[in-house]
Amino acid sequence: MTVQEFWDSGIGLLNVCALYYVIQLLRCVLLSFPVCAIVFTLRKTVLKNRVFLKGAVWSLFIPVLFMGRLHFFYENNTGVKLFTSWTVTCRNHIWICWLYVWGVSAYAALLFYRRRKLKKSLAGMEKRKVWDTVIYVTKMPVTPSTMGVFRHKIVIPEIILKEYSREELQTILRHEKTHIRLGHLLFYLLWDILRTLLWLNPFLTIGTKYFREDMEEICDFVTIQRSGWKAYEYGRLLLKSMRILQAENENFNMYAAFAGDKAYKSLRQRVTKIAGYRPYKRVWAALALTFAMVCVTAAVLKIHNISYGRYTEDERILVYGCDNGGVTFFDDSSALQEMISYDNNYVYVDKNAFENFLWENHAEGQIYIVFGGFVKLPGFAGGGYSCLYERNSEDKKIRLFYGNQEHKNITNLFKYL
Repeated sequence: MTVQEFWDSGIGLLNVCALYYVIQLLRCVLLSFPVCAIVFTLRKTVLKNRVFLKGAVWSLFIPVLFMGRLHFFYENNTGVKLFTSWTVTCRNHIWICWLYVWGVSAYAALLFYRRRKLKKSLAGMEKRKVWDTVIYVTKMPVTPSTMGVFRHKIVIPEIILKEYSREELQTILRHEKTHIRLGHLLFYLLWDILRTLLWLNPFLTIGTKYFREDMEEICDFVTIQRSGWKAYEYGRLLLKSMRILQAENENFNMYAAFAGDKAYKSLRQRVTKIAGYRPYKRVWAALALTFAMVCVTAAVLKIHNISYGRYTEDERILVYGCDNGGVTFFDDSSALQEMISYDNNYVYVDKNAFENFLWENHAEGQIYIVFGGFVKLPGFAGGGYSCLYERNSEDKKIRLFYGNQEHKNITNLFKYL
């Protein structure tokens, strides 16, 4: 294979891969709309006061990412009518696929830039050890927060360190550690990945605010119970934060958390929810989490069982002849399998049996053997191997080398992508 041929094959592979994944993602985008409606409705109605179940309902979005290869799209009349046109349009206009890929890349770059900016801001902060916890101290009047999915860093504004009592500061640190312990930082990352891959659904971006609110409410309830504080005292602590940060914000002449009408409204909603706090049994909270995990796992496994795999093997062996520009296929796989076999490098042909097969089928010109095939999805691109048959060989068992390593690598890469 020449450099140009390898380059052309690479471009072809990229186009087919873009088409393969974008078709699936567009299906997931469409299916994510009803899931958004379900989640947004449940959290505002029957689960409004069920803090842990309301947080768990967001896990319904996880199975959506696995729905791109459902049998429904190919074997159900409704699925065929609703989704086939998308596939045909994307196949005929590959630029649509690349436009979607560009959108995913741009969205991911934006989120990465924001995270990178926050990480750089940490570099200029002072590190202190407060009791057994290392924190980053900022002079900016911002709310305490935790950053980093795997290397957690707790950020506390200096004004809070000065104004808060020991017990109050311990509660603030406990709140941030609860976010870490409950895995909220990982959940936020997974949510960012979800809305990046399905960026065409604007409700996922809108839902970010509500998702974080529900995680924050869970964290508040867990912190209140673990700290032994009353809901009233915990709410006063938030109001104190607002007062301190607002006063410091005036000194900095900048926008800070809890400043502005939206922040006041957000705080009021949060304090209202805290006022509704009732002690809970940890076993019920654990059961809610376990129930959500079991349901999501079961849903993903069920989806896997009613979906096409990453590829489907095509065990047939085909033969076609090229004569004067014409191509004729000879498909008698059961007979061909008795006279042709192959391994990782060679094709083995029973000469006498194969020559008789060609004579009976009036095969003329150059003869090619096609084998080891697979398809990614029904009606979609696939791959396989082929080799040219040598008519003039005197061996009874003809051994034919097929494909070079570059071609095999590209074929296998596409097969397992």
